[in-house]
Amino acid sequence: MVLDEIKEQLKASMKKGNKKNVLAIRNILEKIKNVQVDSKEELKENQIIKIIAKHAKQLRESIVQFKNGNRLDLAEKEQEELKIAEQFLPAQLSENEIKDIVINVIKDLNATQMSDMGKVMKAVIDQTKGNADGKLISTLVRESLI
Repeated sequence: MVLDEIKEQLKASMKKGNKKNVLAIRNILEKIKNVQVDSKEELKENQIIKIIAKHAKQLRESIVQFKNGNRLDLAEKEQEELKIAEQFLPAQLSENEIKDIVINVIKDLNATQMSDMGKVMKAVIDQTKGNADGKLISTLVRESLI
């Protein structure tokens, strides 16, 4: 389970004295715990992965903001934390793999216009199960429906 893997990484990082990793992993665990406390129930594997994916997305956005603000020191710090968070996520599909899925879904649903985008997006996201970036999926669906 992902949560066990995260806790093992935390222990290993603490033993090595790797403060950056410890801080990043604790940050991830805190986000998971906050959602768990709010929902008042044990989280499932896919819910934990969604939390980590959301955290990774926020880190990516922060990196862009810091680079735009010429704060490369902070961008580098976020980049390191992003690498740690990505270890706990499933491997991402390539753009070509996602494009193939999009094309197949469009054929299956007989989607022909932009008004079908919602149906196509939902079906593609269900098939990729968190292994693809939503923005990329959206872009590919738009390109394919035009």
